[in-house]
Parts: sequence; C-alpha cells; structure tokens
Amino acid sequence: MSPIEDAVASFSDIKNEVHAREFITNLLSSAACPAYTMDLDQLDGYLRSIAAEPQATSPEAWMPLVFGGEFPCLISGFSTDSITNALICLYNSHRVQVLSNQCALSFSCEYSEDRSKRIQAEQWARGFMQGYIFWQDIWSQYLDENQTGSNLAVILPISTNDEIDDILATISAVADANYALQTGVTVEDLTLMFNRLPQKVIEYGRIAHIIRSNSQAETCERVAPRL
Repeated sequence: MSPIEDAVASFSDIKNEVHAREFITNLLSSAACPAYTMDLDQLDGYLRSIAAEPQATSPEAWMPLVFGGEFPCLISGFSTDSITNALICLYNSHRVQVLSNQCALSFSCEYSEDRSKRIQAEQWARGFMQGYIFWQDIWSQYLDENQTGSNLAVILPISTNDEIDDILATISAVADANYALQTGVTVEDLTLMFNRLPQKVIEYGRIAHIIRSNSQAETCERVAPRL
C-alpha cells in the first residue's frame, strides 16, 4: 500500500469528500492561486491518473503539478494543511474507484461539435494525461520488461502494450477533439472514443494495479530470507 492508501477508509465518508470538493472548488476559483493552476475538471482527471499508482508515491511528489509545478507556500485565505488534506481526500476517493474498477464522472461522455458541451470531458482528459506523464517513466520501464520476459510477462499478455497505446489514444483524442479530427479521426470514431472513456480509464487502472502488485511481490522475493 502507498502511504495514503493506508488511510483510505478514514476518508471514505461522503461528507468528507463533499466538503473537500467544496473547499478545492473555492480554492481553484481564487485569484490568489498561482498561474497555470489546474481547474476542477483537470484536477479530477489528474488525480484519477495519479491514483492508478503503478508504483507507490507520496503527496509531495504529485501535488506541485496541481499548481503549475510548485506547491505554493501561501494562498491567501487557505492554509497549506487544509489544501493538502483536501487534495489527499479527493485522491483517496479516486484510489477507491481504481481498486473497485469504477469510474464515476461528473459529466456526459458524449462527443459534440459544440466545444462548450464537451469542455468538461476535454479538461478531465487533459488532466488525466498530465497524470500519465507523471508516471510515464514507470510505465515505460514495466512495459519494456514485459516485452523482454520478466516475471511481469507471465502476468500481463504481450498485447498489454497495445492496450495501453489504445487507452492513451482514446484519452488523448478526448483531450483535444479538434486535433484528433485534423489528424484523420472520423466523427464516428471520436464519438465512440468519448463513449468509451470510462471503460478505458478503468482498464488503465486495472493494468497499473497488476504492475504494482507484481512489483511488490518481486520486492518480497528479493528480501525474503533464504532457508
């Protein structure tokens, strides 16, 4: 378990999550936030991707990116502890969904030519891709090992690399639908990609969990005393 995952149960009460979301909504709308701070939809997508956790992490590692790369020492009207606790609470709610193969989204996964009607999905997907970039080196390491015949290859089929490519292609298309259309994705395919967003996110978390579990098992094997 990650340091945060040990405390998931204490944040599972819906009132805590609602209060955390209200707090973060007010925080992100504050003019005192640093430039390039994520909006709420980006943050939600980012936290979902971070919470997939192919490897254990800590809040200190992923929180700065929420605020454009550096965790602020002071935001007028908001204490650092309160910001940290609220973000961890929202992270934990996403971690619970990852572990239960769920993906609850606050917007419709429908493609529309009217960008204002799909903007939440786009922003969420952009945040998710920022979370993937946070984990990119870890993904590359394990997927390369899967190709070269480590213990992971026994657990993950060789097609996993293609699955990840398909997941990322889908989420990237949702993140920038106009660019996807310019590069040859048809409206029909784009509509399917929007519809499949929740399932692709669940698949991403499932594969990350397998990688994480295998990594922990290999660590236990290395440190186990020889009899």
